[in-house]
Amino acid sequence: MKNVLMLKSSILGGYSSSSALMEKLEHGYKQQGATITSRDLAAEPLPVLTGDIALALRGSDDMSELQKQAVALSDRLIEELKAADVLVMAAPM
Repeated sequence: MKNVLMLKSSILGGYSSSSALMEKLEHGYKQQGATITSRDLAAEPLPVLTGDIALALRGSDDMSELQKQAVALSDRLIEELKAADVLVMAAPM
C-alpha cells in the first residue's frame, strides 16, 4: 500500500482548478488502497520562519512555548514527507 502526501496551496478553495484535480487524484489513490495525508497550505498556513524559530530548529535546551510548537510541527512535517511514497503538489498558476 502506498502512502501519498498531497499538498494544496490555492487560496481559491472550491473554485480552484488545481484543487479539483487534487480531489480526482485523491479519489483514484484511495481506490487503489493508498493512505492519504493531505495538507491545505492556504487553509492552514505554515508559520513564518523567524529568527527565534530558526534558532529553535537548530537545537536549544531553553525554548519558549512558541519555539517548542514550531519544532514539533517541523518534526511532524518531516515525518510525513519521509513516510510518503508519492508526493503530489498542486500550485495555482
